[in-house]
Amino acid sequence: MAGSQIPDEEVYPMDIFKSIFHYAITPSGIVSLCFVLSFPLIVLEKRVGKYLLVLGIILYFAFSFSPLSTALLARLENRYPPVMNTEGVEEVDTIVLLTGVAWGDPCLPLRGRVGETTVSRLLEAIRLFHLIPEARVVISGGVMDTDERDIPVSRIVGDLATAMGIPGERIMLETNSTNTYENGVEIKKILGGKPFLLVTSASHLPRAIAVFQKLGLYPIPAPADFRATRNKPHSLLSIGELLKEMISALPSSSNLADSERALHEYAGFMWYWMKGWV
Repeated sequence: MAGSQIPDEEVYPMDIFKSIFHYAITPSGIVSLCFVLSFPLIVLEKRVGKYLLVLGIILYFAFSFSPLSTALLARLENRYPPVMNTEGVEEVDTIVLLTGVAWGDPCLPLRGRVGETTVSRLLEAIRLFHLIPEARVVISGGVMDTDERDIPVSRIVGDLATAMGIPGERIMLETNSTNTYENGVEIKKILGGKPFLLVTSASHLPRAIAVFQKLGLYPIPAPADFRATRNKPHSLLSIGELLKEMISALPSSSNLADSERALHEYAGFMWYWMKGWV
């Protein structure tokens, strides 16, 4: 693996820079930076401090409104259409599932150990498995830094997949990768140049496809976990529907979360481009 050749003393500062970089261009990071910089400047009676404070407030509300959050997310999610049937994938015999978050906590039921995003991805993989019942499912994801039990995410998700109906003999676990690039490196070792269905969140799929193709793989996009509305038909809305649309456009934590999700992906793509991975 490419990353394993870098000495630890080089990885640590790079990881810190990566975390700062990702945070700095998310809504939380941008708004926090405006607020943190504004207060000392206001105390020093610098006019720019007031401007930064006002800018932070404006940006907070802007990222919390659905028109902006939906536009940011839809630009990513609408890149690839979902796989609705077997047309065009009849010869594919492998489904690759990229995992997100899971915890090896025995005090929680199996479903409670797997994050919401990963469950959404898994459900799509299960649906595709029923469309292509002869396929095998490769679940990709290693140990999370925060998991003190050192249990690979793919193993936890694999247990849930088995409990939800995928036969264990049809599941293969990839347990070494910790990010999208490493997912691709490890999957190439398993599949080589064979085409496969790649299941991950719709917002994450553009970056994943770019990484995998750069590595010489042949992924077929199979988006899951949609958050933004896809191609709503234009029609006259009733008063109730119009009111609901207006309320959903108001600032909310869910809209802010969508903005965070979208900008996280834009930051990730930029970081991967800087690393030469896309």
